[in-house]
Amino acid sequence: MNAITNVVGQSLEDGARVARLKKAVDEATYGGCIERAVLWSEYYMDEANDGKSTAVQIAEATRHVLANKTVKIYPDELIVGNFTAKRVAGICYPELGGLGIMIGVDKLPTRKVNPLEISEDEQAKLQSYIPFWMDKNMVYLAFDGQEEQMRFVKEQIEALQYQLYEAGGIAHLAPGYEKVIKLGAEGIIAEVEAFEAQTNDPSKLDFYQSVKISMNALAEFGDRYATEARRLAEAEADPQRKLDLERIAEVCARVPRYGATSFYEAVQSMTLTHIAIFQETIGETTCPGRVDQFLNSYYEEDLAAGRISRQEAKDILGAFCVKLCETIPMYSDELTSMLGGLTSWEVVTIGGQDSEGNDATNELSFILLELADELRMRQPNFHVRLHENTPKAFYDEVIRVNFGPGSAPAMYNDETIIESMMNVGYSLEDARDYVAIGCVEPTAPGKTLGSTDAGMYNMALALEMALNEGCQFGSDRQIGVKTPPVSSMKSMDDVLDAYKVQVKHQLGKLHADLQKCEQFHAKYHPTPITSATLEGCLEQGVCSTQGGAKYNFSGIQGTGMAVVADSLGAIESAVFEDKWLTLEELVAHLKDNLSDEVVRTRLKGIDKFGNDIPKADAWMKWVGDHYSDSIHALGKNTRGGQYLAGVYSNTSHTHFGGLINATPNGRRAGETFASGFAPENGADKRGSTALINSMNRIDFKKFANGINFNIKLDASSYDCDDGKSALGSMYKVYFKRHGMQVQANMLDPKILIEARDNPELHPNLLIRVSGYSAYFNDLSPEMQDEVISRSSNGAEQ
Repeated sequence: MNAITNVVGQSLEDGARVARLKKAVDEATYGGCIERAVLWSEYYMDEANDGKSTAVQIAEATRHVLANKTVKIYPDELIVGNFTAKRVAGICYPELGGLGIMIGVDKLPTRKVNPLEISEDEQAKLQSYIPFWMDKNMVYLAFDGQEEQMRFVKEQIEALQYQLYEAGGIAHLAPGYEKVIKLGAEGIIAEVEAFEAQTNDPSKLDFYQSVKISMNALAEFGDRYATEARRLAEAEADPQRKLDLERIAEVCARVPRYGATSFYEAVQSMTLTHIAIFQETIGETTCPGRVDQFLNSYYEEDLAAGRISRQEAKDILGAFCVKLCETIPMYSDELTSMLGGLTSWEVVTIGGQDSEGNDATNELSFILLELADELRMRQPNFHVRLHENTPKAFYDEVIRVNFGPGSAPAMYNDETIIESMMNVGYSLEDARDYVAIGCVEPTAPGKTLGSTDAGMYNMALALEMALNEGCQFGSDRQIGVKTPPVSSMKSMDDVLDAYKVQVKHQLGKLHADLQKCEQFHAKYHPTPITSATLEGCLEQGVCSTQGGAKYNFSGIQGTGMAVVADSLGAIESAVFEDKWLTLEELVAHLKDNLSDEVVRTRLKGIDKFGNDIPKADAWMKWVGDHYSDSIHALGKNTRGGQYLAGVYSNTSHTHFGGLINATPNGRRAGETFASGFAPENGADKRGSTALINSMNRIDFKKFANGINFNIKLDASSYDCDDGKSALGSMYKVYFKRHGMQVQANMLDPKILIEARDNPELHPNLLIRVSGYSAYFNDLSPEMQDEVISRSSNGAEQ
C-alpha cells in the first residue's frame, strides 16, 4: 500500500474529496438547530439535578448534550463531528443570550437577511421551554430587578450607545488544543487527580470534579463516533469507503480519550474538542489557533515514517477547514445587524515566530495558505503572521494568494503586535506565540481568557451629545451628561472637553453593565472543558470565568473613529480657524441634516484622514489615543485583568451609523461609518501610498486588543508583474513603519455591483467585511452597499 492508503484507505492525490465536501457544505441550506437547547433544558428541568453545584451542573449538562446529540458521518468525510443535527446550522443557548431567539424563532425562516430553516414543530418545541428559562437566563440573573433588566434589554436591542457581546457568552479565545492532543482526556483527568490530592479546599475540589466529568464526557463523545463509524462500515458496500470508516472508527476510539499518536489523530482530537466546547458555551470566535505549529511534529514524524504524504496531510486539513464551515451563528435580527455575514470567526493563524524569536514558518504553513487560496470559504478565518525574517518564498505566496477570487488572509505585523502585548503584561515568550482571535485580537493561546470582543462602543454618539448638551439632535432624551451648550464654547478645547466628558460617561455605563455580565459568567456559567485546556486553571483550581487563566483581559472596540476625527478637524477648520461658520450655525445645519448643499460641500472638502495630510491624520491619532487611554482608565475587570482598546467593527459601523445624525465631516444622518481603523468611505482620494502614510502616523501599540485596516484594491490594476511587486512593497513599507494589521479585498469593483444586483451570478463570493470574511450574498443590503462604497485603490507605478 502507498502512504495514503495506510491512513485513509484510498488515494487522495487530486484533492477531489475535499472539493466534494466543500460543495456539499456550500450547497447546504442554512438552519437553526434546537437540539442543544432541548437537551440542555432537559437536564436542568430534571429535579434530580437540583442542589448540585453550578460547576457540576454545567459539566453534567454538557455531558448530557454530548451523550445524546445527533451523531452523523457524512459521505466522503475524513474528519468527523457535528456541531448540530443539521449539516450547516446555528446553536441556541437558552441560558445565555438565546431567550430572544426562542421568543422570535417563528420569524427566522422568513426574515430577509440570513433566514434560517427551522420547522414549525421545531419552533413549537423550542418555545415550549421559554417559561422555564424566563428566570434563569443571563439578563435575569445578572441584573437586579425588573427595571434594570428591562433597561438593559431595551438598550441592547436598540444598540445605540454600545452593545455587549459578552452578555451572550465569553468565547473569544484560543483553547489549549495542543494539551488535549498530547494528553487526551484521560491524561488531563490524571493531572486533575494529582492536583486534587494536594488540596482540601471545597471550591477547588468542586471545580476539579466538574473537569473530570467533562473530560469523561469528551472521551465518550469520541467513542460515539467510533461506534457510528463501525456501524456504517458494516453496511458499506464500497470497499474503499469501508476502509475509510474502519479507520475513522479506529481513530475515534483513541482520540480524544488518549493522546494522539499520528497527524490524523491529532486533527481529529482537535476537531471533537472544538465541537464539544461549542456545546459547553457559545462557541463563536473559539479559535483553533496556530495549527501549523502544534501539529507540525505529528506531520514531520508521519512523513518521515512513510505514514503520510504532503497531499494527504493537506486533505486532512482541508476536511477540517470545511468542517468549521458547518457552524453558523443563530442570531436575532438586532444582533445580525451588528454581526452580519453568518460567520463564526474561527481563526487559524499561520506563520510568525517561535517563543525564541526564530522564524516558525514550516511546510504546514504553506499547506494552510494553499487551502486558504483554494477553498475561499467563510471559515476558517485565516490570519498570516509576518516579521522581518519571514522567508521570501512564504511572503511571495501570501502576495500571490491576494490575487485569488474574493478575500485573502489578513496580515499581521509581529514586531508591533508583540510589543503591544508586552506593554499590557504578556511575557516575551507568550507574546511571540500569539494568535489573532476572531477578527483581529492578539492573545496567547492556551493561556488567555481575553474576552476580546466584550463590547462595541459607538464613538460618534459622544460627539453628537457633546454638541447638544448630552442629547441627540432633535431629542430631549438625556442619554449623556449635561454639558455646556455650544453657544458657550469659545475654543476647540471647549469642544474637546465636552467630548471627553461624554466618552467618560458612556464608557462608565458600559463598564458597569459589562461587569454585571462578567460576574454572571463567574457565578452561573463556568466552563470546565475550556478551563482544563488553559494554563493556570488546573494549577489554581479556579475556572477561567473566575480568573483562573494565566492572562485575563477584556477587549472593548471603538466604532466610528474616523467620523469623530474628521468631524473634529472640520470643526477646528470651519469654526475656529477659517471662521466661515459659528459653532451654533454648524449645529443648526447638522440638525437640518446638512440640507444646504453649499455648506455640506464645503465641510466635505475639509482635509480628511487617509490622504497623507499631517493635520488631518493628527486628529485621527488624537481620537485613537484618547480612546485607548479612556479604556485603560476603566481599571481591572472582575477576573483581575486589564481592559484593552481595540478598533474593529464587525458590521456595527453600519448599524451605529444608521442611528447617528449628521456629523461635521459632511456625513448625513443614517449614513454608515467606515469599517474599523480606516478612512471614511471615499474620503481617501490620493491613492494607496498616501493612505499607508496616514495609517503609519497612528501609534498602534496603544491598541493591544487589535485593529483592522481594510483596503479595497482594484484587482485589474494590480494584476501584472509590476502590480504584484508594488503590492508586496506597499505592505512591507507599512509593516516596517510599525503598521499593525491589514487585509484586502482584491476585486474588480464591477463584480461587487453585479453580485448585489444579480446574486445568483456570484453565489459564494467571499469578501473581507471587517476583521473577518463573509459571503457577499449573506450581508444585508446596507452592508453590501457599504462594501461597494469603500475607496478602491489602484496600483501606483
